[in-house]
Amino acid sequence: MSTGTTPSRSSHGIADQLLVAVVVMCTVLAGSTASAQGRGAGNPGSGTAHSNSGTSSHGHLLPLLPDGTPIEPSTWREESTESTEILDEGRWSWELNLVGGSWDSAQGIDSNALDWLHADVRRGFGRGLQAGVTVESWERDEVREGALAQGVQEAGYGPTTLDVRQRLTGEDAPGPRACIGARVRLPGSLEGPGAHVAEGGAFVPVTFPLGPGTNLGTTLEADVVSDALDTGRHVEGVSSLELAHEFTERLEAHAEVVGVWYGEPGRPLLGVVDTGFSMDPVPHLSITLGAAGGLSGGTIERGWFGRLSVHP
Repeated sequence: MSTGTTPSRSSHGIADQLLVAVVVMCTVLAGSTASAQGRGAGNPGSGTAHSNSGTSSHGHLLPLLPDGTPIEPSTWREESTESTEILDEGRWSWELNLVGGSWDSAQGIDSNALDWLHADVRRGFGRGLQAGVTVESWERDEVREGALAQGVQEAGYGPTTLDVRQRLTGEDAPGPRACIGARVRLPGSLEGPGAHVAEGGAFVPVTFPLGPGTNLGTTLEADVVSDALDTGRHVEGVSSLELAHEFTERLEAHAEVVGVWYGEPGRPLLGVVDTGFSMDPVPHLSITLGAAGGLSGGTIERGWFGRLSVHP
């Protein structure tokens, strides 16, 4: 529900140069981090996994079932369907998540996450091209086994994600809208819950307008991410289908189905169903609440999520 803002023409050149410089610098850093990890440098980690970008975070602490199978909390995949909206040339858009949290439970194992001040900034460059930066300022994750009353916690500043998107359909063309995008994710603090190596991937979202304020969206995504125990990397595939409806300018809701394939031994397929709503009780302030459920290797998991954010 955020909107873009347009700077004066005199600031366009400087802003464009700054954004391009940031993208180039972070891409170089990503390559350096990956190279260092390949030579054996860096933190060996303490059990991490990948998750989709957007409102979720990659590389959080990964709960292990009694048989040792890693299971990913379903709230890491909520709202996985990417938007096909591309900003016009010179337009900016931003959103600041002041605080967010989630809770998941499966077979007596509880996991929860809390994050502060996650910022997302996007810029349109014209001809259907858009670049964005997402900064995860701070987060804390905890996994606890209720029966033993013991848990593991990690906290620190999170990853920074850069993404570039290109529109594939005409701006004013009727019918479905589509774009293609790529992202690179730079690791956060070594003591934090985020992945400790650079990750990246590509995605193709498509949106089908169904009526006033109603859209059906789908996304296909492939990523190269860290293994569950930071022992290497693997390819991961994600597909999603989301039905979203905007009741008013201040109230919208969604229902989504997500499937995840892990190209890693011992990781079963994951299916997630999540639903939620976002509302602006006052201008520029948004509240999002929702629930999610997952099925992985015959294990049922359930969770809740919420966040408070500001936007233009």
